[in-house]
Amino acid sequence: MCRPPESAQPYGEQRLIRALCLFPLFFLIAHPCVAIREGAATADIFIKRYERSGDFGELALWHEAAAECLMRISIPMNKIAHDYYSQRGYKKWAARAKKETREIQEQYKHHRKRAKIAWQKLGTPKPALDAERENITKFIATWLPRYPDRFYEFGIYPTFFRKQRELAERKGDYVRVLQLEADAAEMCAAQYEKILIAYGLKGYQKHRDAYRQHALLLQDLAQQNPKRLPKEVSEAKQIARSLETQAVSTPRRADVILHIAKSDVRVKTALEGQIGVHAYPSFQGFAWIVRFSNHRRGNLVTAIIDEKTVEVLDIFYGIF
Repeated sequence: MCRPPESAQPYGEQRLIRALCLFPLFFLIAHPCVAIREGAATADIFIKRYERSGDFGELALWHEAAAECLMRISIPMNKIAHDYYSQRGYKKWAARAKKETREIQEQYKHHRKRAKIAWQKLGTPKPALDAERENITKFIATWLPRYPDRFYEFGIYPTFFRKQRELAERKGDYVRVLQLEADAAEMCAAQYEKILIAYGLKGYQKHRDAYRQHALLLQDLAQQNPKRLPKEVSEAKQIARSLETQAVSTPRRADVILHIAKSDVRVKTALEGQIGVHAYPSFQGFAWIVRFSNHRRGNLVTAIIDEKTVEVLDIFYGIF
């Protein structure tokens, strides 16, 4: 997730735009199934862009990109969770994961079908398609690490492991706490293995190995039947920070991108008179997406900004 830009300037006391990431984070915590499909959902923004412009070649490629996100990210993530629930006897959680698998598969079929239809329409010049394929490669490489890198922030850890840990702590069952944290670390390692390493991204074997080693350490500590929690129980969250890897880098700062988005006349018009607006800039590997929203109306306007030219490529209003 992006950090709040330090230099974002307010429109006024009632039009303060703050680049926060807490709201989407809370949303993903509360809706883990949405988090699993977040990459494919973001691809929908580019799908809408090319639907509107009538560029059917690019449209087909982005439907294929959404399908690939589901296949390479959502399906393995959900399988890892389902297998864990099933093996540990969490029947309700396993049933929910199974239901989510069906929903993901339906979405996958939808995007493949729409891609096939788009390919049958008026063609797009090959150079444009090659450029878009390069963008999509960067897009997917950017999304792949987001799930395991943020494992302890949203999704299955806060919705399942943290809650189970809290129950165990209230009972004073520290062995159970250590076992849960070991399972969580092992699952995080599995995400690196089944998603990033399976895709061929370099430099993530050390992440997988670090979490596996941490899981083994916690398992050893659990066997000692401790009377209080050792400090190692909460050290997993520091592993990703100590091994930070960025698949696709950007020289742009979020506050610079935010300023460009806010300076666009269309964005200014959409935000005029709105109160309590927040901005959420996020890098997509080749472009930035900046969403402006408030609690009253939800998503107000979304801007797509080119990473190289810092040009506002497109604007969308409301929720789409």
